[in-house]
Amino acid sequence: MTELLTAAQMRAIEQAAIDSGEVTGLEMMERAGRGVVEAVFEEWPELAKSAHRAVVLCGPGNNGGDGFVVARLLKEWGWDVDVFLYGNPDKLPPDAKANYERWRALGEVDAIDNLSIPVGPSGASVVFDALFGTGLTRPLENLESVCFDLADFVDLTRDGTEPTGSTFRTPLPKVVSIDIPSGFCADSGRFLGHKSGAASLNEAHLTVVFHQRKVGNMLDLCSQCCGKIAVASIGLEGSPQPSGRGEGPSSRIDCAPSARRGGRGLPSVPPGETLKLIDAPNISVLKHDGHKYAHGHALILSGGPGKTGAARLAARGALRIGAGLVTIGSPLSALSEVAAQVTAIMCRPLDGAPGLAEMLEDDRLNALCLGPGMGLGADTQHL
Repeated sequence: MTELLTAAQMRAIEQAAIDSGEVTGLEMMERAGRGVVEAVFEEWPELAKSAHRAVVLCGPGNNGGDGFVVARLLKEWGWDVDVFLYGNPDKLPPDAKANYERWRALGEVDAIDNLSIPVGPSGASVVFDALFGTGLTRPLENLESVCFDLADFVDLTRDGTEPTGSTFRTPLPKVVSIDIPSGFCADSGRFLGHKSGAASLNEAHLTVVFHQRKVGNMLDLCSQCCGKIAVASIGLEGSPQPSGRGEGPSSRIDCAPSARRGGRGLPSVPPGETLKLIDAPNISVLKHDGHKYAHGHALILSGGPGKTGAARLAARGALRIGAGLVTIGSPLSALSEVAAQVTAIMCRPLDGAPGLAEMLEDDRLNALCLGPGMGLGADTQHL
């Protein structure tokens, strides 16, 4: 299983490592930036073979500090790098400010005023989103505007100019988010704006998370906007773990009422416990607005009266793992028994092998479970 952390739990782990004297915040930020660059080169090996152009969008917190490290490392690799900052550099946290100064020794920093991203340089291969990280827990004024601007910015980086003066369009740059796509709650996966439609504009090709995935990476709209998720080590694997990881009120972040409207939110995580994600290959993330038939239709065949329990359990299991529809096919004599004890599951009478053949003519069925409670008699053999 893969452990998922809340933002508070991650902060507690980092603070415990710093308090132990094992690492400094500045060293962790350096490792984080290096992990992002390594993840990009692993995902797109062609980018490591020659110099390219990158745009790094930095925010006012430590996520922005990670962005400054990325910019510096790529510059040292020989890339052309353009850096933009939202916020006042004098108000950056200490570690982020230190990396801002390191970058300033190599290149300029252009301002992002009022969440309005200026027109970017042409021909960028990668745009790094280091605007807002896992520390964002409340709706930000005009957050929708920055998402629209970010989408426009990415599109504008396609524009180029030939030596003759004619213009051309290059492929869209890769978008890489650092820890989480900007604007999402790391605990609930919800977009922290008032218009959820703007969130879909902030889609990354790759999201590089540090140490372990956060709960929000796997939930709600955020799970659709992360793209591929790469986990980068920042050297905390052998670090001391805090007792009760994030105990106290801060371990239960309320990602603001406006972010909770209309659906599932963060499961309750008691202090000292973590969520576990069952590892399984090739499991696609359910789309927030997806249609039920896009997630499969399972047919579960049931035994006769008094022998329907196993089929009902199997049907509930199919629903829990994400099947869009589940149907129990049972002998007519057991249909009322099944129907009286299931919800969200459809029931159909099954008249032996001919009835099954008729059911299977529906090409929307793509999973069949035959056996629970059916015994080994002739009728089952005919099926």
